[in-house]
This record gives sequence, structure tokens and C-alpha cells, in this order.
Amino acid sequence: MKKGMSVKDYLKRIGFRGRITRTAETLAELQRCHMMSVPYESVDIWRGKADPLTYEAMYDKIVRRRRGGYCFELNGMFGWLLRELGFKTEEYFGRWLVDESVEIPARRHRIIKVTIGKREFIADVGVGMRAPLTPLEFICGKIQRREGVDYRFVRDRRLGFVEEMRLKGVWTKVYSFDLAPQEAIDFMYVHYFCVNSPDSFFRGNLIVHIPTENGRKSIGSVRDPKTGRMFQQLAVSGADGKTVTAELRTDRALRKALAEHFGIRED
Repeated sequence: MKKGMSVKDYLKRIGFRGRITRTAETLAELQRCHMMSVPYESVDIWRGKADPLTYEAMYDKIVRRRRGGYCFELNGMFGWLLRELGFKTEEYFGRWLVDESVEIPARRHRIIKVTIGKREFIADVGVGMRAPLTPLEFICGKIQRREGVDYRFVRDRRLGFVEEMRLKGVWTKVYSFDLAPQEAIDFMYVHYFCVNSPDSFFRGNLIVHIPTENGRKSIGSVRDPKTGRMFQQLAVSGADGKTVTAELRTDRALRKALAEHFGIRED
């Protein structure tokens, strides 16, 4: 274990109070707790800050400072936690496919596969949109329902394995990956691009998201149709399926929303 990094404190951070067993049930509860407690958020990148992609830096951000992160940070730390708890994991590079303008986008998603006995699961706590709260069993073609939404893995000749979700009767590609194992250092150069490049999606678009017991909360960048300027918008959905939105046109309003709805208090 890295110096100063505590599994006990990490479990406390995500609100996990169960007994640790290396079973599918424990894995599912760990992922659910993580997603419900630690927001997906790209605030620092959007602000132009560079957070190192080291375990020590990610632990400090997520556990000590009670912040969130994006996929490289969230799945990076969740993978660390699982290995410390004795789970067998492998990490892969994925291509994010939702709303991409090209058929084969660059790889910029971090994915964890967990093997328990003869079963394999994809455990992902690093998606800034609707996503399964518990792992999906890694079986191609099997439709798996989570929180009222169907998911499945399929094979694609060029993309490899693809996770799809069915919304309004239509299957949508979420991300793809192959089974080439990656080490922590392999994600660092893409993280550097995401943080520093003017072409990075995250530099111009703020994404904050967390599921709730009855719905979801999110903040996203919206372009004003009259002025062409970007502003931030808070969206909160509940059990009734309705979504309430609020415009966050000042930095003060944004900081207040981040603190009140996501527990994010910037340094």
C-alpha cells in the first residue's frame, strides 16, 4: 500500500459499511457506494488546473479533499481499492463513442475488468452520464437491466468490444475497448492531453454528474443561442422522471451549486 493511503478511509469516504468478501455481491455494493458518493467531475481541467495522475494525488483529491474526478482518476482509484481488497483486476483503454463526430475516436476512457472465479465483470465508476450502478457481467450478447435501462456487450470488427445501452428502444454505443492490458503509466499521456491540449473536450466543457436514490444531478456547459456564449446549467431529475434546470451564469452561482449538490468545494 502507498504511504499515507488508507483502505479504511477510502471505504469510509464512499460509505461502504458491509463485510469485505471477494464476491460479486461485494463488488456490486462497492461500485454502487462509489458512484453514489464520489461525483464525476471535470472542474479542475475546465479551470485549467493540472492534477497529476498518480495514486497519491488521486487519493488526496478523492479521499482527503472529498472531491471527484473523471474516468482516469475515478476508475484509477477504484481499481487501486479493489486490488488492495484482494480482487483480481485488469485495466483497458477505451474509446468513448457517445456524441463523437468520428467513427473511430481516440482512446480516452479507462476501464476495469474484475475476475471472480470463472466470472468476469466490467466495473466502471467513471462515466459522467447515466450508467449502471453495479458491474455488468462481461458476456457478449447478454442483455442486463440496471435501474430500468438495458445494457449489453457486443463485438465489432473495428472497435472490438462495445458496451451499448438501450434508450427509447434504440441501442446506442457508449464505449469500446480491446483486451490489451494497460499499466497505470499508459494512461498518463492521454491524461496530459486532456488536461493541457486546447483541443481537449474537457477544456471547453464542464461535466459534473452524480446519481441519486431517485434520479440524477448534473452540471453541463450550454451555449446561449442568442449570444453564442457558453454558460453552465444545473439539472436535477427525480423519481417522477421530471427534470428541473437552473442557469448558473456567474462563478458564484456555479460554486454554490457545486457545494450544495455535489459536495465539491474548490481549493
